[in-house]
Amino acid sequence: MASEIVALSARVHTWRFGERPREIGTGSILRRDFVLVRVDLADGTVGYGEAFHGHAGTAVAEIVNTTMQEVVVGRRADEMLAVREETRERFLLASGMGGFVFALSGIDIAMWDAFGKSAGQPAWRLLGGAEPDAPAYAGGFTLGYSTPELLVADLAGLAERGFTAAKVRVGDGFEADAARVRAAREALGDGFRLMTDANLGLNYDTSRLATVLGEAGADWLEEPYPPGRRDAYEALAALRRVPLAAGENIFGADAFGQWIASGAIQVAQPDVSRVGGIREAIRVGHLAQAHGVRFVPHISHTALNHAATLTAMAAVGSKDFFEADPTAVNPFRHDVISGGVTVAGGRARLGDAPGLGVAVDEERLAAQFPGEAGSPWPRVRR
Repeated sequence: MASEIVALSARVHTWRFGERPREIGTGSILRRDFVLVRVDLADGTVGYGEAFHGHAGTAVAEIVNTTMQEVVVGRRADEMLAVREETRERFLLASGMGGFVFALSGIDIAMWDAFGKSAGQPAWRLLGGAEPDAPAYAGGFTLGYSTPELLVADLAGLAERGFTAAKVRVGDGFEADAARVRAAREALGDGFRLMTDANLGLNYDTSRLATVLGEAGADWLEEPYPPGRRDAYEALAALRRVPLAAGENIFGADAFGQWIASGAIQVAQPDVSRVGGIREAIRVGHLAQAHGVRFVPHISHTALNHAATLTAMAAVGSKDFFEADPTAVNPFRHDVISGGVTVAGGRARLGDAPGLGVAVDEERLAAQFPGEAGSPWPRVRR
């Protein structure tokens, strides 16, 4: 029998970029924030999870450190479903407080990590998953707005590192977007897969870009509109010019079910640190598979999220793309937090280490990366 949870806690950690990433549709982010969730078991096992910060990571941590205590503490480490159901009934369906989805996500991930460690098994195996090995595409904060020449140079560098696919940002004008995509396709050839991301919307007729992307053979156009405009997704998807992708801002399998069934998206992209955790992402994966929709999860900041993402993919038997963070420096991926997913030769893999297989240096995190309040995204004036 799984050990009992005797403690639950959360805190925000922040890393300021030495050089801020190039601008994308939502601006240029100031820093990496994440909410570290910790569960302690009676047998001494410690599990960790990553909850998405949103625009107020301290608020998410507060939910974990207060209200969620009575939901989680005292349960067994394998009672993820009970935690999910109580959270939904009390705080999501009744009160509609979105911060609880982020909190639940981090808690669910931490519980799977703790349960796996306590059982001496990797979480993906406890979930009955296939071997966690998938092709990787370069995503994250890379490839923001730039000239076609600079983009081609960036893509060539990624190709040299073994990537055969990457995500290009669009949204700073039709001519600039079209020129970047066409230059990338011409320079990299048909063998290199191109994804595009508008980051919640374009300031021009989206169907024009969809035509260009279709001609370039792009895998998808991600978030051409804000999530409140599902009807616009449906109308654009009906043109069948390019597959549409979304999901990092869609919360819960119930909502995904509506998006998938309506034909609004052809690529489902839940983020395990936002959607409700590993188990909820798996639900989305099964819905997607049942409707012939691709399941390509979105990633957040740390090795915890990345390992949980590939765990969810393995659990549904997905061999589609894993979104890799190819940035040269990310201390939350290969320093104070490390392990989990290995990306090499254009593929992402998880090993057989118990839980998520991720090491967390809490002492250094507290000393070197104290959390900041407020939003990491500055206001964008349009």
